[in-house]
Amino acid sequence: MKLLVLGATGLTGRHVVDVALRSGDSVTAFVRDPAALADLADRVTLATGDATSLQDLSATLPGHDAVISALGAGNALTSVRADDLFTRSSTALLAAAKETGVSRLVWLSSFGVGHTLAWSSVPQKMISRRSTAASGSTAAP
Repeated sequence: MKLLVLGATGLTGRHVVDVALRSGDSVTAFVRDPAALADLADRVTLATGDATSLQDLSATLPGHDAVISALGAGNALTSVRADDLFTRSSTALLAAAKETGVSRLVWLSSFGVGHTLAWSSVPQKMISRRSTAASGSTAAP
């Protein structure tokens, strides 16, 4: 399968890339900074762009079987708030997928877990607390 991974340099996205490669999938890592995946340059295709840009995503999507978005909360290099990043990137990705005919889209995130919980909105904190309680985990969100 030919996968496009958004957020490939983040904590979750990097795991997605590693699992996909071990599974024999072909991976295109959609990144802001290709140097962040220099250690995988011989195993992945690097595509540079803005995950909130319809133009960037539409140019990259053709030929892929599926897209996995593992965008995170961002960092000092990101000028977009995490909740706005998710909204803007999802809007652009849905439009690009419709435009290019890619129909398999997966969103996943670890935002709101661990140190990022402090940045979460009230609804995100409530979901995290309920999910943790329902799982039987003793970890405090």
